[in-house]
Amino acid sequence: MARAHDAGIDFRGVAKRVAFFVIVLVLSVVAFAALPGVGEVRDEFSQAEPGWIVAAGLFRILSMLGFVRALWSAFDRVMPWRRALVLGLAEQGANVLLPAGGAGGPAYGAYVLTRLGVPADLAAQRHAALFLVTSAVSFAAITVAGTLTAIGLLPGDAALVMTLLPAAAIAVVFVLAVLFGRTNPPHEPSAGKIRRLVWRVWNFVHGGVRTSIDLLSHGDPLLLFGSITYFAFDVASLACMFQAFGGGAPELGLFVLAYALGHAGALLPTPGGVGGTEGGLIGMFVAYGTSLPLAAAAVVGYRVFQLGLPALFGAVALVRIQRVLAHPPPREVVAARFEAHDWH
Repeated sequence: MARAHDAGIDFRGVAKRVAFFVIVLVLSVVAFAALPGVGEVRDEFSQAEPGWIVAAGLFRILSMLGFVRALWSAFDRVMPWRRALVLGLAEQGANVLLPAGGAGGPAYGAYVLTRLGVPADLAAQRHAALFLVTSAVSFAAITVAGTLTAIGLLPGDAALVMTLLPAAAIAVVFVLAVLFGRTNPPHEPSAGKIRRLVWRVWNFVHGGVRTSIDLLSHGDPLLLFGSITYFAFDVASLACMFQAFGGGAPELGLFVLAYALGHAGALLPTPGGVGGTEGGLIGMFVAYGTSLPLAAAAVVGYRVFQLGLPALFGAVALVRIQRVLAHPPPREVVAARFEAHDWH
């Protein structure tokens, strides 16, 4: 009788993959259970319009694909699209499951690419740039929406402190970031653990900002397209959830402001920003004129999709990546493919 090994079945490898998947699944369930008001949302869904709920889910999937498009562009489309798709979904799943204030996905993606043979500095800098560019779209939206609402080109009735002040503050941050990225990199200190630690952080951030500027100026133009669709389709997903519960959301300019400012709660170091994101979004929508019950129902319903879909697709992608890492392509081939491009 042939043994399992002779038959080509690696039971140990299969068991490891199954165990990894179970761990990811358990973490996903824990993240969902921690959402405030999940039971109330389930009750509200019986009265919500299902068409808008389906639309919210579809827009969320399109948003995820926008991130994948941005990731592929950030690496100049050197990796195959299928690999970019798997890695992009895995990174978004890691953002839900890892308590890193939204940086868990980029950190995981850089780790995977380094394991596959991509130069470590390149993997880290490009992921830092991707994180900064996608975040910059949200900041730009605050500036545009706040300014256009304040001068009356977008409808919305709010005090200037709620529209023009955030727009002006973010504009100043943008200018300072560009000036910072165009300065010379700092010199490495000769001694001192704290000084060297500060230098490493400063140098990494500086490199990320400079790489972001270079990518937007000379890289794949679809990087910006992917980043914008990542943002815009997620905004549309939340808007659909408001419609599912009867409408009553703020007008466009104020809606974008509430969305972008409310997501600052995601910086809370919990898996998927659970707790902080919900509180930030609900608080901002109430501040911009939405009733508390509507804001709570719409935000929690939206978060079920925002967390659930990346966790679902990401769990599958994480298992797939584990298989790729177990049988990686030759490292010298991967390194040569990336080093053959002009990364400057």
